[in-house]
Amino acid sequence: MADKVAIVGSYMWTTRLSASLSKNAGVHCSTVSEVRPSDAHRLLGIFLSRLTLRVGFRPGQFRPRALLLDLICLLYVVLGGRLVFYWTGSDVQRTVRLVSSDRFALRLWSLPVARVLLRKSLHCVAAPWLLDELATIGVQSECFPFPTPTESFENLTALERGRWPEKFTVLSYVPDHNYQNYCGDEVVALARSMPQVDFRIMGGEGQWCLSPPENLKFLGWTDAMKEYLRCVVVLRAVRHDALGGTVREALLCGRYVLYTYPHALTESLPHPDTCNNFEEKTGQIISELFHKFEKGELPVNLEGFEWVRHNLSETVLAEKLAKRWV
Repeated sequence: MADKVAIVGSYMWTTRLSASLSKNAGVHCSTVSEVRPSDAHRLLGIFLSRLTLRVGFRPGQFRPRALLLDLICLLYVVLGGRLVFYWTGSDVQRTVRLVSSDRFALRLWSLPVARVLLRKSLHCVAAPWLLDELATIGVQSECFPFPTPTESFENLTALERGRWPEKFTVLSYVPDHNYQNYCGDEVVALARSMPQVDFRIMGGEGQWCLSPPENLKFLGWTDAMKEYLRCVVVLRAVRHDALGGTVREALLCGRYVLYTYPHALTESLPHPDTCNNFEEKTGQIISELFHKFEKGELPVNLEGFEWVRHNLSETVLAEKLAKRWV
């Protein structure tokens, strides 16, 4: 088998990973396929590869592109290919549900295929908490956060990163299609309870929100860096997540980050599904930062910037991933 590397799987993430490995670790991926009609033929190239990274694409799905990918991956591992599942978030949740299911229809294809592929493959995850989630179905994995682009954030000038906007602002990310997972209703409730604070939401138009308060604005898809620099706090409240790029980007901009999951140099939020007074506790954290800001006693979070630059920059993550798997 040729000494080549292939990357296949979910839309966008495959091309991003290929570009990052090439730019930061000198790895040329000879086969890259998002399993779309336009590039599905490239899947045959994995048979010339000694290693295939399958990114964010869970096994056992009943869709044409998923059936095709599973069949090719099964043949690939049978022929001795080295297949690595790169788990990125919701694919873990859905696979755990699949393996735990007792539905008869799933037993005919999905469960047998998933179990064979899980057993015959290696596994890495994009966030440390996903290790335990996969372990519940007997899958051992290693953690390698996804090397999303960080160069433009690292290259901000000290002046751009080191000054606050005139008004205390909280920025969040809530896509319209999955607003429940990103605590859309909870963020709106927070904004209602804190009229003295501006809230801005990127990633969606707020189609799910019938009557937003006056201090909340939906930005849609926008320039994320500009929005980070216009805010003081980035609120990453989620029910399930990988290691969101928003967290790293906000820290690289020197902002304070409130996050549901444990992460260095961020403020920990309670989980919205297990905390009866989630909005109240989150509001208390925001209020403490707000009062410090109003008094001029809140420094820019330069410690967060330095930590991410040395530990979670795109270059660092791509090099670690390549060293371990490629």
